[in-house]
Amino acid sequence: MAEYTLEEIAAAVGGTVEGDQSAVVSGLSGIEEAGPEDITFVANPKYESLLKITNAGAVILGEGVDAPGLNVVRVADAYVAFARVLAMFAPEPALPEGVSDLAYIAADTDVDESAAVGPFAVIDAGAKVAARSAICSGAYIGRGSSVGEDCIIYPNVTIRERVTVGDRAIIHPNAVVGSDGFGFATVEGVHHKIPQIGTVVVGDDVEIGAGAAIDRGTMGATVIGDGCKIDNLVQIAHNVTLGKGTILAAQVGIAGSTKVGEYVVMGGQVGLVGHIEVGDRVQIGAQSGVPKSIPPGEIWFGYPARPIMETKRTEAYIRRLGDLYARVKALEKKLEEKG
Repeated sequence: MAEYTLEEIAAAVGGTVEGDQSAVVSGLSGIEEAGPEDITFVANPKYESLLKITNAGAVILGEGVDAPGLNVVRVADAYVAFARVLAMFAPEPALPEGVSDLAYIAADTDVDESAAVGPFAVIDAGAKVAARSAICSGAYIGRGSSVGEDCIIYPNVTIRERVTVGDRAIIHPNAVVGSDGFGFATVEGVHHKIPQIGTVVVGDDVEIGAGAAIDRGTMGATVIGDGCKIDNLVQIAHNVTLGKGTILAAQVGIAGSTKVGEYVVMGGQVGLVGHIEVGDRVQIGAQSGVPKSIPPGEIWFGYPARPIMETKRTEAYIRRLGDLYARVKALEKKLEEKG
């Protein structure tokens, strides 16, 4: 197990040590569970009271938070620093080494000699896998698709034909990139499939969660911008565009041809109708249903989604409906008594 002094940790996260710089920690834990050999952190003010009772050997804190008697690594942002320390302690993922004899690689592929391919993975005709990428067991890279450098494609991922994945992408198990868009023409009660001849373009530094599904464009491309982070079980329909740095929490669903700006954040189970635009840096609260376009920089919430203050006012009115009803009934009774 890795061990680090607090001096080493502070240097790694751009912080300073208050206390014993030579103290050694060998693990990380939550503030309530941490022991003397662990380092923990507090980024949320509601947990600051636990600093008085924690058994942690050290704690990562932002400015303005005191922890008398504890070794402290003082940083500008405790949450970001703790994420970096987690990376220091995290074990390397179990990735394939070399090319397994049990993998299928078509004759006319271009697989870099530094790439790794696990057993029962399939790299189909004309596909490319760039330097240092790992294609894990059971993954499928479709015909004419390309995977960039330093990617991790976890077991049972399906990347269908003519899809482009950028550098440093991480795609988690059972995700599907390039499935057919949901398009049908109904004639006399029969649903006729519309061929989906487009593609998906995934940018650099994108992470796609387990079981996520990203449909190819009907024509043209579904585009996932650089740095997007997509959680488990997200559905992105045909010809959707996500701007760079956008974050989608679990079970978000985005209907076709919707354009999402840069650095947008959507909570879990948000649903968007098709053919709308969401501006840059919009935030949408969990379980919101978005029926129309949202201007840049706004925070929306609710079903249907509205600007958050409007939703809060509406919810406040709804909570008072019982009292209002009782008052109306009382007034009606008084009017009846007066004839």
